[in-house]
Amino acid sequence: MKFIIPSYSLPDNFTENVAFTLRLMGHEVLTAPKPVKLIDDRLMHVMQIGYEKFFTTSLTPQEKWLLKSIRNFKPQVVLTLTQSLSEEVLLEIKKQGITTICWWGDTPANMRKQGLLCEGWDFIFIKDKYAAFKLKTLGLNAFYLPEAMNPQWHTKCYTSIDESLLFAGNIYDYRHFLISKLLKAGFEDIKLFGQRPPRWAKPEVKGLFLNKFIVREEKSREFGNSFACINSTAMSEGNSINCRTFEIAGAGGLQIMEYRSAIEDCFEPEKEIVTYSSLDELLEKINFYRRNPSQAGRIRNAGYQRVHSEHTYELRLNTILNHLTR
Repeated sequence: MKFIIPSYSLPDNFTENVAFTLRLMGHEVLTAPKPVKLIDDRLMHVMQIGYEKFFTTSLTPQEKWLLKSIRNFKPQVVLTLTQSLSEEVLLEIKKQGITTICWWGDTPANMRKQGLLCEGWDFIFIKDKYAAFKLKTLGLNAFYLPEAMNPQWHTKCYTSIDESLLFAGNIYDYRHFLISKLLKAGFEDIKLFGQRPPRWAKPEVKGLFLNKFIVREEKSREFGNSFACINSTAMSEGNSINCRTFEIAGAGGLQIMEYRSAIEDCFEPEKEIVTYSSLDELLEKINFYRRNPSQAGRIRNAGYQRVHSEHTYELRLNTILNHLTR
């Protein structure tokens, strides 16, 4: 099939992983070109948000590109990834007999403008089960579908295991406070990868930042090399799990995550992933697995086996494709 994805493919982002896997499965995929190669990826994302905020009645650059590219590429499917389209664009696409699909891989709270609440979607897949239910109450064809990992580069790459606790991603309020608590508890060997900490962050937290954004095999190597990966999420995340959950497991890392029932849809807590429900429990489990490396190793291996057999992008995309043929 021919898929067009109107978002930018950046190293190891949602778009690259989906497009890469679709091509591996034999499909033809066109993604939106990055507009200015000299602009930093993070700055470009901020500019995109600003455009949508201040030019509320204009089509976004990706929407303009999409409508133009459809004429030449002639896709069967428009697939958006954590990206909404205006109702105007969706209905124009529908006139041409093209199937419209969104796979939303972020918290629903981060939807902008009308989000997915408009006419024109054939299928909506979203990682939050309650959000799928709410969308269904409005007559939208919505389904629960978590994110995934790419076994091409989310795999075991590590050669040794150090003593560090690893955090990756943005240093927002919850994660910042958690890191501060760990430092006060005496855990000083902490690695911070991802976005630079905000200006308001404490100096001791800023001092941990390694000024590096890790992707693909390097990300997997760091996940596996670390004693444990603390997979904390923002307050807005709710009862869902992020893509990092699958990537850490795919890399064979020891993953510790604050408990929510959504974990049990994909992993068996305390056998394939470690969970905590209080700071004291987190500290206790870090110390326990330091004293019991063989048990930590069993969890690493069990999580690795589970995610590679059940939570790959290919399996998720087959789920989507099966809906198209029903």
